[in-house]
Amino acid sequence: MSLYKQWHKIKSFTQFVITRFLADECKQNAASLTYTTLFAVVPMLTVLFSILAAIPSLKSISTDIQNFIFNNFIPDTGVKVQSYLHEFATQASNLTIVGVFMLFVTAVMMLITIEKAFNQIWRVKQPKQSIVGFLRYWAVLSLGPFLLGAAFTISSYITSLRIFADAEQLVGMVFSGLRLLPFLFTGLAFSLLYITVPNCRVPVKAGFGAGFMAATLFEVAKNGFTFFVGNFSSYELIYGAFAAFPLFLLWVYLSWMIILLGVEVCRALAFYKDVNKESRHPLLELLAVLQLFYQRQIEGKTVSELDVMEVLGKREVETWTQLLDILLNQNFVQKTESGHYVLIRNLAAVDFWQFYSTLPWPLPQAQDFSRVYEDDTWASVLLPRLYAIQDYAQEQLTLPLADIFTVDKRSLAVNSL
Repeated sequence: MSLYKQWHKIKSFTQFVITRFLADECKQNAASLTYTTLFAVVPMLTVLFSILAAIPSLKSISTDIQNFIFNNFIPDTGVKVQSYLHEFATQASNLTIVGVFMLFVTAVMMLITIEKAFNQIWRVKQPKQSIVGFLRYWAVLSLGPFLLGAAFTISSYITSLRIFADAEQLVGMVFSGLRLLPFLFTGLAFSLLYITVPNCRVPVKAGFGAGFMAATLFEVAKNGFTFFVGNFSSYELIYGAFAAFPLFLLWVYLSWMIILLGVEVCRALAFYKDVNKESRHPLLELLAVLQLFYQRQIEGKTVSELDVMEVLGKREVETWTQLLDILLNQNFVQKTESGHYVLIRNLAAVDFWQFYSTLPWPLPQAQDFSRVYEDDTWASVLLPRLYAIQDYAQEQLTLPLADIFTVDKRSLAVNSL
């Protein structure tokens, strides 16, 4: 592939992601998630520290984990916020069982809000079943701190190898790699978030690709945000002692923007195809998709969104969403556990006219027939009939408009008898 084609493909992919990011109202969703974060950040930290405190071997490194989170996920300007949040979380740890339960519920509600935002981007209308969703939320809240603690235990063990002289060279190499731990942890966290949260099948490669892309943007944004705050301190003259809070709010909003952009990239990586097919009449698109489902039904195979994009083209993501709603509502297709789709009706028993009468579009016109492709085998049967319908309609409706409004009242009376 030539350099020009590679650049064109990257440019086209970037334009596609940005267009979807704006169309899905990700900026508004980021603002909503920022508001939710203000209420859920203390419960989340409380649950984190409580789980760490419940594990004796990890209790001693809870402070290190806390410092790691604030040093690598919040810019240097969040020192004051860190002290306040730590104080709030410490006080919250003294709550009763009912209070702890409410904190856990608040933390779960935060995860539910995140899931809704992700499902909206993935065009998923149904959340996961309550039991499955609860178990997943519980796994995130319980296993997350444990994995962080295990990672810190391993890094602490590697650090202790400095006491051995023969391991000095090995430790030096390991320490060079440890500098990448914050980036690796961030990329891994984003990747798991993109793969496990949406209520659909997310390809692992797409999840990890988007996760580490988001981690890269996160590091760039963090350094840029720190530079901006350090060199433009006029905000302190306005807010004074409260300057840390609007900055923290701005950083949370920027973080959610990056996370949601990563979701868009993940979805684009999952089924984006650089196929430049012109947009055409929705009925023609629907017939092309139904032809794909019919062929796969004969072969005993499923249909993925990537297969549909190869038929429709990269510009028809929204069209596919509309077509899918029609096919699901009329029980033509069904979603499998793997996230693919199968045709569940016998098309030999479906009348075309009855099927068309349920659709929200008019019949295509002659100018629409020019956008029929060679692989549209249905066109050889349907197009002659559509041409005949158009010719008949033209013959019947070719009359002056004055004839429509000039009607003999006596003839109307006779026709009404």
